[in-house]
Amino acid sequence: MRELPIRASSGVALIVVLWAVSLISAAMLGLAAILQGQLGQEIVSLQSARAGLVAESGIQMALNSAVAPAEIKQASMQLNQRLADGWKIPVHFELGDLKGEEGNLNINALLLGDKARAQRVLQNLFAAWGVNLSTSTRLIDALIDWVDSDSLTQPQGAEEEDYTKRKRMGPRNGPFESIAELKKVLGWEEMAKEARLGPQGVVNPLKKFTIYGSGKLSLLTADQDVIEMVLDLQPGAATNFMQVRNGADQQAGTPDDLVNTGLLPGVNPEVLAERTTNGGGDLWRVTSTGYVGEAKRTVVALISRNPPQIKARWTEEEDQP
Repeated sequence: MRELPIRASSGVALIVVLWAVSLISAAMLGLAAILQGQLGQEIVSLQSARAGLVAESGIQMALNSAVAPAEIKQASMQLNQRLADGWKIPVHFELGDLKGEEGNLNINALLLGDKARAQRVLQNLFAAWGVNLSTSTRLIDALIDWVDSDSLTQPQGAEEEDYTKRKRMGPRNGPFESIAELKKVLGWEEMAKEARLGPQGVVNPLKKFTIYGSGKLSLLTADQDVIEMVLDLQPGAATNFMQVRNGADQQAGTPDDLVNTGLLPGVNPEVLAERTTNGGGDLWRVTSTGYVGEAKRTVVALISRNPPQIKARWTEEEDQP
């Protein structure tokens, strides 16, 4: 009878041991899961970093002035074939069109210049995109308030109090420091939505603007709608100009491109000289996306090609300068 406590005690000890083993096993399994997760994250980070380096290969190729802008994509295909050699997983990059940055509308030069002209150009541009008059008027006034140095509100604009009410920061009261900053201006989102649904289907209005360059619009690289609005032309008035500009091959960025200002009806030569330039300039925007396995990284850069120089660079995840 005296052995019963010993047996009971042994039974309890066994239960304790089994419980401890279970805890240790669970802890080890949890630790293994954590280590596996961390390893997986490190592999993803490594592949992403490699994809960024592959994307940089495209940027470096675009810096080569010996490759014409129209030949960039074909040259990238050849480089991709060499790049993939020696890799056990798929590796390549995709290079977008090499576009002259001065073919975009310089928003700072426009807004900080003649205010009446800025209102007219932007109003006509937004109207061509199918944006409602009241929407564009509010946005244009807010854009002017964003860059001017005073606290006086335009008739339908927005100053600090208006942004505070919406729990947003603004305005800067100075020039835009990045194109992405345009999205912070009250009314931009509404305009972008209407432009996307408009007749031209403008998916990303930011691509029409820049804060770089001389402030003059390049007639060699600008889009038709921007040319027409900057020169106070009716929509469609520059159609013949655009057809001739692309030359016999009808491809932009090739040696046969031609700027014939005589095909821009009724434009005063003095206005042309003041607002535009016939050359493309040497400031280019290039987008390169690198792929390593399932990892993807997009790099955008502003470059000059002669001499080769990177003026600005950012990734898809960062704000556009």
